[in-house]
Amino acid sequence: MIDFSVTVTAAEERRLNEFVRALRTNCTVEMNPASPFHTDAFESEFRSKLLTHHCFMGSPLFQESFDSAFAAACSYAGHSVAEAPEGQRFWDLMVDGKRISLKSSKARSLRESTLHISKLTEAAWIQDCRTAKRRRERTRRLFQEYCSEVDAIVQLRYFQALRRYELVEIPVLLFAQIMDVGLRHFAADGPTINIPVGKDPPDFTLKLDRSDAKVTIAKINKHLCLVHGVWQL
Repeated sequence: MIDFSVTVTAAEERRLNEFVRALRTNCTVEMNPASPFHTDAFESEFRSKLLTHHCFMGSPLFQESFDSAFAAACSYAGHSVAEAPEGQRFWDLMVDGKRISLKSSKARSLRESTLHISKLTEAAWIQDCRTAKRRRERTRRLFQEYCSEVDAIVQLRYFQALRRYELVEIPVLLFAQIMDVGLRHFAADGPTINIPVGKDPPDFTLKLDRSDAKVTIAKINKHLCLVHGVWQL
């Protein structure tokens, strides 16, 4: 704890005033009553971290900073929190026994009604697959493993033009539909598959990115997800 009875320097006083002003930035919050994080403790802790980065440090809450802010807010709100063991490739944080992959995006191309995960996971094997059969086999194996180890994906989205943050949970159960995709849809070297096949709009789009050896999940239907909260600056 800082002993505030000790006189601060002029520079320290300026920084303290700037910090307090940042924390008191006008911010309209909407939390979903159906969210397990719909508590004053979680919201106030997460908001203070968000405002610290966005208004005091001058950069959007993103990537590692988001991971840290989310974990701190969960812990302060009384949730059981544990980091993923070293070497775990699919998830980042366990909250009340739920294994969560944390993602963030501040891309200018963000859409209101769909979500985008640029890199769900790396997959070097994509560059080595030369047949549709092999491509489907490896994709199925990857998602069987992923769905057995991850319970949910939580993504923080920042809409720059609107100055708005949105915390959304994507259910991993959606990916089970990949097992039903027919062989012919894996014919291309880097296939892009709307799933379920034939549904318009799809629940999501699976992309095997051959150039970057990664799996991308695009056009995720937001109506199938849980919006935990929105912070409007």
